[in-house]
Parts: sequence; structure tokens; C-alpha cells
Amino acid sequence: MRNMCSFFYLLATISHDPVESQPSAPPAIAAVSNFQSIMAEGPNKICAMALPPKVEPRTEFLPLHCRVTAYPSVGGIVFGYFTAVQLKQLHLSNIESATRSQDDSEEDKLAFAMMRHGAHWWPSRKFYLHHYEQMTEKMIPYDFHFPPRINIGYPSSGKGVWVFKFSEDSTGWDQEEWIKPYLDLIPRDWHGKINMALDGDERCEILKRFGARFYEEAEACDDIPKTLKEGIQKGKRYQALLEKMDDDDYLDNWLEHGIADNVVES
Repeated sequence: MRNMCSFFYLLATISHDPVESQPSAPPAIAAVSNFQSIMAEGPNKICAMALPPKVEPRTEFLPLHCRVTAYPSVGGIVFGYFTAVQLKQLHLSNIESATRSQDDSEEDKLAFAMMRHGAHWWPSRKFYLHHYEQMTEKMIPYDFHFPPRINIGYPSSGKGVWVFKFSEDSTGWDQEEWIKPYLDLIPRDWHGKINMALDGDERCEILKRFGARFYEEAEACDDIPKTLKEGIQKGKRYQALLEKMDDDDYLDNWLEHGIADNVVES
């Protein structure tokens, strides 16, 4: 790989027109000289400088919704699942896929806007997938340990906000269990109805029919962060809860007795 990078860089230097005021060396001698200089300076450094930025996805279109990811400057990711109506509200295309911006301020701005539409902060996609697969493949009920799916609707009037949330669990506690979930599971007809909304007002009406709560001001809803920092802090509190679920003793107590330790908010 090192030699390959140096070779391509070398070709570029050979093809460059020499300065007219200086006599040029024979091509073979010049090539050897340039190659030695490149190797001495460190081809890895040269290659790293020449490589284009890593392309990371912004929007990924899935069968039921679009997964949108933002990359805040403080680290981690913010992502959520949105409908076409929400993509328009976020000023994103509902037709063409997009990739990450190289502008940190643009990423921070989108991350916060997404949080205002129910998205969550995660330390990494790998961390999210690990726990999500525990719920969906191993059918472990996470209940309040895993961030809920928060569905938000903004009326075109600009007055108030509708909020409807449900658990991301794939399975709940048995009917005879004394443990009661803090949120219901996803309604069976959820995707079929919410995806039919053609604008923000229709989305709000559908949320209302599912039992959404109305707030006169978005700031009155604890599920809608007021700043990007607040949203990230909330995500880190969930991170602490989720890390507990990787402890075998804790998980056994949770599954057998519904016992969970308290997590101090930071």
C-alpha cells in the first residue's frame, strides 16, 4: 500500500512541467530521486493527505421509513427514523440519498433539529445495534433502559406540538407478571397509518388518534431537548442504563425480579 501510494504520487511529479529556468534531469534519474525523497518524507503521511474524506451516510431509505444520521462535533451520532413529511421539515430530500457534511456547524444544527423530532444521541452505531439486537433477536425486554420511539408532530399553525411515544421492545412482560412496562409496545397498525400522512397537519391528526399528548409549547415537553447539549446529556444517561444491561448479574435481577439500579443523572 505504501509503495502504491508513492508510485501514484511519483507519476504526478513526473508529469508536472519542469521550471524553465532550471535544467531538467533525465526522466529516469528524476524518478529515482523523487521516489527517494517521497520515501524519506514518509509516504503514509502523503497518502493520508491525498485521501478523500470518508463518505458516511446521511439518509438511508428503508422499507418503512428513512434512517437519518447526523454527526455532532462532540462525537457520537444522532439518528432517528423519519417519514417523508418529517424529511421535508428537516429540509432533507425524500428522493435522493445524502451523505455527511464536512461542516461541523451544519452537523450540529441538523443533530439538534433531529432531536426536536424525536431522534436520540448514541455513542456509536455499533453500541446501538448491539442493544437493539438484544431486544429484537434475543427478545430481551429492555423497558426504560432503551430510549423510547418519540414521535412528534408540528402543526402548520406553529402553535403547540403533539407527542406520542412507545417502547422499542419487541416483547413485553408476560400477562401474569406483576411488572408493568412504562410504555406500550408499537401499535400494530402504526406504520400503515403514519406513513399515509401527506403533511404536518395530517401527521398531527394521526398522532392524536393514537393518543398523543398535546403541549402548548414544545419547551414544556421533557422529551424535546432545548439545546443540543441537553439532548446529548440525555443520550449519555441512556448509555449508562444500557451498559448495565451488559452485566450478567444485573440482567438476571432485572429479568427475574424487575429490579434495576438507579442511574444518577449527570
